[in-house]
Amino acid sequence: MGFSWCPRCGNDLVAPTEYDKAWRCSRHGQTLPLTLLARLDEPAIRHLCDHSEVPLWLPDPMPVGWTLAGLATVGDVPGGFKATVVSLRGPAPLGGTGEWLIVAEEPGIGLGASYAGAEMSAPPPVSSELPTAKVHALGHPTPLWPVPDSPADRSAYVGEAAGVWLWLISFPADAGYAVLEDLAVTDLRDQHLPILESGELSLRLRPGH
Repeated sequence: MGFSWCPRCGNDLVAPTEYDKAWRCSRHGQTLPLTLLARLDEPAIRHLCDHSEVPLWLPDPMPVGWTLAGLATVGDVPGGFKATVVSLRGPAPLGGTGEWLIVAEEPGIGLGASYAGAEMSAPPPVSSELPTAKVHALGHPTPLWPVPDSPADRSAYVGEAAGVWLWLISFPADAGYAVLEDLAVTDLRDQHLPILESGELSLRLRPGH
């Protein structure tokens, strides 16, 4: 694994000690650690899959020109990972390079909201309005609603899949157009590990940085 931060704000954490077994953030108090994988090889990814309590979402098929740019988890091995995030990088629809962060998390973690730039620790209540986007998660149509008040430099959508929250955050905002099409995601925990082309690690996996 790699470095550990607060999943809600990206601050460095105080590690557990003999007298205090909890990870602590100076801003949010006791929390679970957000940890970035230091490498993206098969053993590291398999370790993540074997100990995760939530899906590890990956587009299936991978969009043309897009590659894996990072993986991170929230939690630890004894308790199981309670959130995962996959970073993907590729050509944005209107030119330049885009990045997606696909988050699966249990309630109360706050990771997706932090990436979305939203002042909340959980998704907003599901609106009575029709969803504006969808993905196909494990073959099931999954409606997504836009996250209100996200910064203009990104688009953010949230829904529910496999019993936990699914967030898709895109940089820049136009890179999120893919969710308006037929984007399908699969759970790597249930699949033979594919050969994943990867490049330079994402700098967006630490919230607020």
